[in-house]
Amino acid sequence: MLLDEECKGCLYNSQLKKVEKEQGAGERFEDFKRGVKALCQNPPAEYCAPLLMRDIDRLHRKIFGCGIDYSCEKHLFNSKLLQMEDELYLQIKTSAEPICEAMKLAMAANYIDFAKLSDLDESAVDTVLTAAKKANPENAAMQSLKNKLKTAKTLLYLHDNCGEIVLDKILIRIIKEIYPHVSITSAVRGAPVINDVTVEDAEEIGLTEYARVITNGADIPGTYLKEISAETLELLGTSDIVISKGLGNLETLYGEGYNIFYSFTCKCEHIAKRFGAALWSAVFTEEK
Repeated sequence: MLLDEECKGCLYNSQLKKVEKEQGAGERFEDFKRGVKALCQNPPAEYCAPLLMRDIDRLHRKIFGCGIDYSCEKHLFNSKLLQMEDELYLQIKTSAEPICEAMKLAMAANYIDFAKLSDLDESAVDTVLTAAKKANPENAAMQSLKNKLKTAKTLLYLHDNCGEIVLDKILIRIIKEIYPHVSITSAVRGAPVINDVTVEDAEEIGLTEYARVITNGADIPGTYLKEISAETLELLGTSDIVISKGLGNLETLYGEGYNIFYSFTCKCEHIAKRFGAALWSAVFTEEK
């Protein structure tokens, strides 16, 4: 999906707010501000939001010597949701529709996104749990997923944000219990960027107990086909089922010819309009 004007404004405002809070005003911050403005005003014609965010993070590395640091936010949300994992898992496991209930939580958890909302705090967890109760996965997509799980041998799960990954883990646990014949591979980012999941984050929350975790080999908050690893690209084409989480993966993969299940929260007006959903609603749909 091509870069939207709304995306430019979001990334400009959220990242400047984050960096100014951490680095303070000064000459280097002004250099960063000018650089981000230039990136947002003059991106290449075929750019998408994840590529712009990658360039903003690289600019920060050039000026400040490191990427924009979200390690505290990542650890906060991972820890908070890990404390709730067992209770949520039991509620879902004993429900009438465990796969559907687990998907609702995973869909809603995509709200935890510091590219869009730079000042999230722990109250975001309550927002996620409330949104999950209202979530309404597309019936056709959910039935298609269940049908495919009956015979599938391999599933590729493309992760997005920290905190959110704990609820992805619950969904993976439920899938493994109901469909033990399915081998699951979890793909995470190849390097830290925003609050997106890395191998270290996956290990922190215990995802490696339920899935084989690989990196996609790129420092982009998405799955950009031109830069991901050969292994990830092969799995996209050969896995029986692909589940993609979040807007970054959606914006880099939608329309590229793959049969993918997309799970995300509509945090942008243009995304909500594209999928005929309300702003801030959770969506689960299939692209065939």
